[in-house]
Amino acid sequence: MKEVNHYRYVTRSVERALTILHVFIVGEAEISLSEISLRVALHQSTVFRLLATLRAAGFIEQNPNTGRYRLGPAALSLGQAFLRHSDLRQLAEAPLASLRDHTSETVHLATLHGTEVIYLEKLPGLHPIGLMSSRVGDHSPAHCTGLGKALLAYEPEIAVRQAFSGGLRSYTPRTITRIPALLEELEKVRRLGFAIDNEEHEVGVVCVAASVFDSNWAVAAISASGPADRIRMEMRDRGLTQAVLAAAGEISARLGRVAGVPASSGMPAPAAAVSREKAARARR
Repeated sequence: MKEVNHYRYVTRSVERALTILHVFIVGEAEISLSEISLRVALHQSTVFRLLATLRAAGFIEQNPNTGRYRLGPAALSLGQAFLRHSDLRQLAEAPLASLRDHTSETVHLATLHGTEVIYLEKLPGLHPIGLMSSRVGDHSPAHCTGLGKALLAYEPEIAVRQAFSGGLRSYTPRTITRIPALLEELEKVRRLGFAIDNEEHEVGVVCVAASVFDSNWAVAAISASGPADRIRMEMRDRGLTQAVLAAAGEISARLGRVAGVPASSGMPAPAAAVSREKAARARR
């Protein structure tokens, strides 16, 4: 079947309206008309008309006291509908719960979107005090999170270079800020089969992450996160890394992953995941 070039059918006004919605996804809660106009590079009169349309549909609200704009209830309903109907999220639910119960740490499920990861699920840890401020639907930078590195590792090198051509923002003294160093780190992730956020995004927080594969490529990643000292101890003494890999392998198997079949990027599945899937089949 001939592939359809969908870009030929893009409607300019709809594209502009969606661009405005994206401003709210990555920006602050409320934004003025002039700020939105500046960020989307459109005249204020054009932005005003688009905002009026989005308001009528419930996707945008205007604060009557400040005149600034914010997301409306329709945006929340749309996001909740996505989560309800996400096969990935549903298939990952039980393995994530088992991982959280086994490790007592906060666990996440996320996908890659450009240079960021989007959290699809979060199960808070069982310890009395938690450091994780993340929420479902939040974004975090990919280059300095375990989830992001677990996914970037299976992207073509040229795509990684292009995505971060504008530079790598530093969040802590441990953040990787040079493309060659990031590429070296991603090669290590592919070799080991898991990624570590070693206080690179938040000081005092360490994360262990592993990729989730469907039949073709890495479609998501999961992680276990917590205070740096405790996570390092659990990696050393309690097999935290193996637990994360096992959960990722179980979700991958539910998505139809076949051991030993390389991802579409041409990169092989992690050896640890392959061995784990073989062992699981042998026990059945």
